[in-house]
Amino acid sequence: MTDPKRGSEALMEAWRNAGQPISDEFVSGLADITSELALERILIRGIPRPDVLQATFRADSNNHGAQIGSVVQQLVDLAHRTEVADHTSLTWQTRGLPPVIDSQVIEVSVGVANRAR
Repeated sequence: MTDPKRGSEALMEAWRNAGQPISDEFVSGLADITSELALERILIRGIPRPDVLQATFRADSNNHGAQIGSVVQQLVDLAHRTEVADHTSLTWQTRGLPPVIDSQVIEVSVGVANRAR
């Protein structure tokens, strides 16, 4: 009969085998890039170290709508610089009925849920 793993051994194994953790550099870069946008939703998962981050940011058309392309490019550059590009999903949407665009929304998802299969 084999000895069962102790709880601390099982925890350490799960921690080592977890997805790629989200670095402080990525989170602080994300906060800097999106500082002028409204944060609509954020979800961070992963214990003991976060490995999933999902956030939605809104740019109102009268404030930052014209700059949204620049924000998306900065986010792509950040993902490559912090080596999470393989685990990152970015989407951009508009809200409103043409010709009036009320706002633009950027959704960022980083982590194991986006791992290339």
